[in-house]
Amino acid sequence: MIRQMISLTALMAALAAPACALTRAEIRDRVFVSAQRAQASSAGQALAQAAGRIAAGTAGLQALLREQQDISEAIVKQRESLAEFAAQPGAEAEAAIARLQTQIELGRSRLGELDQRLTVEFPEFRELTNPAPLSIAELQALLRPDEALVMTLTDDSFLYTWAVSGTASAWTRTEIEKTEIASMVQGLRAQLRVEEDNRAGMALNQDRQKPKIRGFDRTAAHMLYQHTLAPLEPVIGGAAHLMVVFDGPLTSLPPAVLVARPPEGEDTAPQALRDTDWLLKRHALTTLPNVSALRALRQAAPPRIQEARAPSFVGFGDPLLGYRLADAGGAVVPEPDQVVTRGIYEDVRRVADLAPLPNTAKELRRLAATMGVGPDSVHLARAATETAVKSIDMSDADVVAFATHGLLADGLPGLSEPALVFTPPDVPSAEDDALLTASEAAQLKLSADLVILSACDTAGSDGTPGAEGLSGLARAFIYAGARAILVSHWPVDDYAASVLTTGMLDRMYASDPRSRAEALQHSALDILADTSQDRFAHPRIWAPFVVVGEGGLDG
Repeated sequence: MIRQMISLTALMAALAAPACALTRAEIRDRVFVSAQRAQASSAGQALAQAAGRIAAGTAGLQALLREQQDISEAIVKQRESLAEFAAQPGAEAEAAIARLQTQIELGRSRLGELDQRLTVEFPEFRELTNPAPLSIAELQALLRPDEALVMTLTDDSFLYTWAVSGTASAWTRTEIEKTEIASMVQGLRAQLRVEEDNRAGMALNQDRQKPKIRGFDRTAAHMLYQHTLAPLEPVIGGAAHLMVVFDGPLTSLPPAVLVARPPEGEDTAPQALRDTDWLLKRHALTTLPNVSALRALRQAAPPRIQEARAPSFVGFGDPLLGYRLADAGGAVVPEPDQVVTRGIYEDVRRVADLAPLPNTAKELRRLAATMGVGPDSVHLARAATETAVKSIDMSDADVVAFATHGLLADGLPGLSEPALVFTPPDVPSAEDDALLTASEAAQLKLSADLVILSACDTAGSDGTPGAEGLSGLARAFIYAGARAILVSHWPVDDYAASVLTTGMLDRMYASDPRSRAEALQHSALDILADTSQDRFAHPRIWAPFVVVGEGGLDG
C-alpha cells in the first residue's frame, strides 16, 4: 500500500505539472488505474487467502492454484539460497548463483503463464480474489448512455474523487484530513442509528407540546458532497444511474443521504427534510465493491431465459440465538480454548450469545407474500441453519433473502472473514458452525436477480470503515452467481423494511420492470413523500438499504 500511495502521489504531481512527456489524459488514466490498486481492501486479501476453499470443487482451478503456490514457494527458497551463495567467494558460488538466477527467471515466467491462464479460463475467480484495474476507456465501454461511475481514494490529508461517464472523465482533490471525514461520517451515522423515533429520537416542541423528529445534520452531508461529487457534476449530472465506489470512512454512509444543495429550514422540520436535494432525488444509486466488479457483472453470461412464470423466492432468517436458543433447549458444546480450526469456528457459544432478531420472521414472510410464494420457501428458527443454506437448491431462485446478523471480519474473536449468522448447531463442524463466511457464500450455486442481506452491522456502526466486510460478502455472492445484493447499513425500521423491500420487488417484477437501483430509489422516495407520519421524512427510515452489484436492467 505504501508503494502504491507513493506512485499515486507522483502521478498526481505530474498531473499538476505544466508539461510532461505524457498527455494529461494519459496521466489521468494511469492515476485512475493506480488508485484502484491503492484502494484494494482487506476483504480482497481475506478472499484470496480463502482461495483454496473456494476452488475445492473445481479440479482444473485447484491444480492451477497448486502449481502457482508450489512455484512461488520454490522461488522463495531459491532467493534464500541465492543470498547465501552471494556471500561466498569462488567459481563454485558464482556457478550456483547463475543457476539459481536462471531458475528464478524460469519460475517467474511460468507464474506469468499461469496468471494468464487463470484470467482466461477462470475469469470470475480472478475477479473475486485479485481484480485487475480498469482503464478509463475500458470502463467507458461498459457504461450505458445514462450511467456514470464515481470512485474515491482517501489518504491522511487528501480526498481524491474520480468521475467517469460514457463520454467524459474528470477528477478532483480536496485537502481534508481523513480524521475530519471520519468525524463527519460518525456524526451522521449516530443520527441514522436511533432505535426508536418515539424514544431516543424525539424531542418535544415547546410551542405545541407534540413530538418532533430528531434532526439530521444536512450541512455536514452537503459538505461531504462538496468535497466529493460537486466539482464533478459536469460529468455525472446527466446520469440517471450513478455507480459509487467509496473508500475509507465514506463506505459507512449510504450515498443517498449526501445533500447536493445547501439545505434550507431546520434539520428537525419534516417538510424541510422532504424538500432537501438528497442525492437519491438526482440518481438511482448502486454501490460497487470495486471498479472492476462492473466488468465481471457486464461480461458475465446473460441471465437465464425461462418460460413465463411467477418469480421464485427462498428466505432464511430469525435464527435461534440468546435466550430463544436456551428456551428451545439448544445445547451448544464449544471448545473455549480454541476458536478456529480447519475452517471451523468452534466457539459457537459466542455466536449463540448474539441478540435474537424477532422482526426478521415477519420481514421474510412479507417478502414471500410479495413474491407470491408459500410458507415452505421461508426457513426460520430451527430451520434457519447453515446446513440448510448449503443444501437447499437455490440455483433457480430469482430472489434469495437472508434476515439475520451480519458480521464483519473480526466481528467475533478469530473470525477472519465477514459472515452471516444462523442457528448454532449442538456441535460445530466444517459443514455447519453457524457462520456462513464469504468464502463459503462464494461456493453457493445461484443465478438470482437479487440477494437481500437484511442484516445489521454490514458497515461499521460508528462510521469506522466497514466496506472491507461489505465488499467481501458482495464479491462472494456475485461470484456465486447473484447479479446484485441489497444490504442495510443499520438495523432497519420495521415499516421501512416492508415498504422498501416489497416496493422494490414489486417494481422489479412489474409488467414494465424497473432496474434494481431505480426500483429501490422510487421505493425510498415513496416513503420520503409520505406525509402521514413526520418520521418518514428522516433518512434513517428511507435510506438504510443500498444495491451492491448490477443496479441496472439486465440485457
